[in-house]
Order: sequence, then structure tokens, then C-alpha cells
Amino acid sequence: MLKQLEKAYNEAIQQQATLRQRETTHFDRKIAESIFTAGLFAIEDSQRRIPRYNVVSAPTGSGKTSYALAFIKAYTDVAPSASVLFLVETIRQAEDIYQEIASLVTKAKLAIWTSAHDLTTAPETIRQDHGFVPDHRFYVEDLAKYPMVIVTQQFHAGPRGWRATTYNGNPRKLTFVDEKPAPLDIFDIDTGLIKTARDRLAEKHTADLAAVKHLTLLHDHLEGVWHSAPGKAPFDEIPEPNVDLSWFDTAHAIRIAASSDEQVRCVFGFARSLAQGLAFLSRYDQCGKGARFVGYDLKIRPSPGTVLLDATADIDGVSLITSDRRQVQVPQLRFSNLAITHIEADLKGYTVSETVKQAALARPYASWILETIKQNTDPGEKVLTVVHKALLDHEYLPGNDDFDNPYLLGERQVCFLNWGTGIGSNRWKDATAVFLFGEFYKPKRTMVATGLGLEQKQATTETLAPYQSPNVRGGPLHALREGDLCRWMKQIAMRGNARNIDGEGVCGDQRLYVTGEFDRLIENKERMFPGAKLAGHIPQGGRERRGAKGLVSLLYSTDALEITTIELDKLTGISFRKNKDRYLSNPVVQNAMEDTAFTFLAGKGRGNPGRFIRAADVAKAA
Repeated sequence: MLKQLEKAYNEAIQQQATLRQRETTHFDRKIAESIFTAGLFAIEDSQRRIPRYNVVSAPTGSGKTSYALAFIKAYTDVAPSASVLFLVETIRQAEDIYQEIASLVTKAKLAIWTSAHDLTTAPETIRQDHGFVPDHRFYVEDLAKYPMVIVTQQFHAGPRGWRATTYNGNPRKLTFVDEKPAPLDIFDIDTGLIKTARDRLAEKHTADLAAVKHLTLLHDHLEGVWHSAPGKAPFDEIPEPNVDLSWFDTAHAIRIAASSDEQVRCVFGFARSLAQGLAFLSRYDQCGKGARFVGYDLKIRPSPGTVLLDATADIDGVSLITSDRRQVQVPQLRFSNLAITHIEADLKGYTVSETVKQAALARPYASWILETIKQNTDPGEKVLTVVHKALLDHEYLPGNDDFDNPYLLGERQVCFLNWGTGIGSNRWKDATAVFLFGEFYKPKRTMVATGLGLEQKQATTETLAPYQSPNVRGGPLHALREGDLCRWMKQIAMRGNARNIDGEGVCGDQRLYVTGEFDRLIENKERMFPGAKLAGHIPQGGRERRGAKGLVSLLYSTDALEITTIELDKLTGISFRKNKDRYLSNPVVQNAMEDTAFTFLAGKGRGNPGRFIRAADVAKAA
């Protein structure tokens, strides 16, 4: 079968190239080889019933999704019993995947189901809810009749997901997951939310007091835990409940939750998690009294024969704490056409989170954002700008999110996107400048729940212990937080022209402007964007940096052609006379010197100090 599969795969790739009217490049072939390897691994796992992700972390814009579809065509052509499930994040992505694979295979083998592709829903309703009406719609009950099926990750994780995972009564042989799935349900509540849910249900179900009774018991139990917990650690286990939580797992309770709003469902989900020991207390004030209660439940596990297509799986930190991933070797993208500039935001001493919540701070911050865009772009240029959601929700910034209807800023075409969205989309692939204002921080308690859930561990004093010190390098919380922040930075940065990769594996020309933590950028630049140039650092006045970070900041921000060790000592507190070798051997300092064309020349004789000098002036100095 191997030779037949390889032949059919190459034919499918050629069919794709013909449809696109473009040649298959050397880099394309390398990506195609990685997909073929992952597909073979998945077939083997399916046969041996090994549940794990075969991870292809090929870069955004490399064509990994298209080659996965070519593999699916080849596999279903040569294997009579083949069956494949393709999972995506959004309804629009599902439609795009359907259109692309439908150009390769006979439609009789292919089905798609989302709320926009439901044959039982009136076309007028679909158009109103989704803005388009597909000409290919299906009954959800019929998915099991088709060898190839496309659904969203949310549907797959829901109560009807089983309808997509079987074909003719058997588990599907292969599953492709496009971009990182949300593997967990996380239920983040406080006791006030339990009271809200209880009162809401008391009004709605006046003749049914069971929900009110059990929510009251849950509320009183957690109130007691909050006030009596002896510890002051950030995260604490919740003592075994002295109330019966099994009611929340009954068919009756599940029906009530399903017919209620998101807040009620969250409370019910937490109760079910608590019953399984999958919940903990998270303190959030300095006195240890303020608290949230967090539950988690692993909702998506890899099935035997799974391929994960995720451009940032190699940096997200997940592989450090879970054993259900096998990395497939992929060619490395070179970012030599990406120029990165770091800009320190003028936040007046507040955090971004504090700023966007107060109108008196948010309005000048939004004005600064617009002015920063103008200062760093040219008229006529297409620009993608990523900001916190509150700035768009409260209309401090315009909500134009598509170049078909951009916001015009001095003849610049600007699209605005909020953090937490946009991964997987190529709508902004013509943007030659991308601005990332702030970063996508998730609460620490969310990352703790993620870590415990991925490890499939209950929340106990022992399992929570590694998460109590968030800044310990090498610890699970630090690895997950840093990995998640780097993942979002890289994923969103690659929504612009950088995703247009040439035949040699070099990204398209793009400028990237970042206002997040400078230290994180310089420490992780080569992990995220190998070969990219950090073109500059624009600091805000009044902030001092010392040591190696001060040296790096100075090298990136100065216009000087020469910096003596005497000047360096005054500006950063660094004594090169004592610590020259340590600083010059620091990889981050070495990268900064390479990016900024600085070379260090040792002093010769008394009164002739050593100095950093730009490469163009080295010959003159010699």
C-alpha cells in the first residue's frame, strides 16, 4: 500500500498545483514530506490503537493544511476502508476546507456539518446568523455515512460529537486537527456566581426546587472552604465535599444546564469537576481572603490516528508536561525578511489591563495607538493592528476588521483585531505592517488548570505544589505561561505578509511592531522568528535597565556609532573591566550585537577605554 499511497499523494499534489496555476517549490516539497510522514505515523497509530498527536509544527502559510487534504484524498483513494475526520476552529474555516477538498475528491464521499450547514435550519436563519448560506448542507444524523467529514472542534467536543467520529459503525481511521484544539473545559467561578445561577433557575423553574437545593448546598460548602482554609498559598486543594454532588451529573441536571445560559452551565460544570477532584481554590489578594474556584475537565483526547497541524506546537510549552505528542520533523522557515521593532507603551505607570478598563486612561491610550501607527507606516500601506478587546467593545478604536472595509488612517488601510482571535485566518495576508499592542495574558489559575488537566491529575496539595511559584524557570506554570504568550505573539504576527513564503522557505517582507515585554521578546526571538532582525527599540523616558538587559536595550535603541565602556557604565551600571567576558558570551547580547552591527574593540593602553563600535566604522577605528 505504501507505494500506491505515495504515488496517489504526489498526483494529488500535482492536481493542487494545476488548480492554483503555480509550480511546487523546494520548500513546498519539504512540507509535503513532513505531512506524508505524519500521515504514515497516524495510520500506524490507528492500526495499533495508540492515542496521541502526531504534530506538524510547520509555519503559518507553509501549505501544511493543503498537503493534509492531498494526503486525505490519496488515502481515501487507495484504502477501501479509509475514513477521515477533519477538525477546524471556526465555521468559516470549515467552509474553506470543504471548498478546497471538494476540488480534489468526489462530493459523494464528503460531508460537512456546522450550524451554518444544517439542513434542518431555514436558509434565512442561516444567512441572518452567519452572513452566508452554503449550497451544501447535511443532516447531522447522516455524518456517519460519509468517509470524509468536516466539523468544528466545538462540535466534536460536544454531546453529539460521536456522530462525526464513527463511520459505518466503526471509529474513524484518521483525524486531522487544524490548529491547536482547546483541550479543556475550564470553569472559573466564585460563590456569587453560584447565587446568581440559583436565583435565575428559581425564577425559571418555579416547580422544580432540586436545582435550588443543590446549588445552595454547593454555595454554602464553598463559602465554608473560603473562610476556613488555613493556608495562604496562591492555590489550594478543596477538601472533599460534605455534600452529595452526584445530582449535577444526572440527566435531569444536564437537561437544565443545556437549556440555560453560559453562567449556569459554568456553575454546573464546576460542580461535576469538583465531584471528581478536578477543582482547586485560587487566591487573588495579598491577604489570602479573596478567592475564585476553578474546575477543569479534559474534553478532547487524541484518538488513535491523529495528526495535529499547529504552527506553534514547538514553542507552546505543552510538550514539556504531556506525553501524548510526537513531533514530526519539519523544515525551518527563515525570517530574514521580517524586521521587528519594540516600542514601550506610554501607560503612565498602569498595566494595559488597568488602562483599558478606565475611560480616562483608555482614550489617551487609543489615541497613542493611532499616532504610533501613523508614525511608523506610509500612506497607502495595509496595516493589521491587534489590541485588547475592551478598546473595540467600548469603541475607543474602530472595529473595522477586514481590508474590504478598512479604517482609513491618513490614507493607510488599517484593520483592528482583538487578542484571542484570528489564529488560522489569512484575511490580512497583504498587511506589510503588523502592530501587537499588549500581550494575551491569561490568568495564572487558568494555566494551572490547563497544566493539571493535560497531565490528567486531580488537584491536591502535592500536584499543586509545582505551580505555587509562577516565576521559577523550568516549572510547569512558567513554561505554560511563557509558551502561551510566545504562541500568540508568533501566530498573530504571522497573519500579515510574512505568511507569504517563497520557494526557498523565506517569509514575505513585513515589519512587526511589538509593545509587550521587551525581555520576553529578546529572550525568545530566535525561538519564534529565527533569522529575523530586531531593527530597533523605542523606550519610554524614565525607565532604567541595568545589567545585560540594559546593555541590550541600549544597543537596540541608540543612534550612536560608538559607545565607550565609560559611557556604558554611566548608562547601565555595567563594569566591562570586571565582567567583559561574561557579557560578550551572553547569547542575547551576541544576537543584539549582530542585529545592530556593533562590534566590541578592547582598549589599548591607559586612557583608551574599550568601546562598542558599529561595523561600518570598525575599519576607521583600526
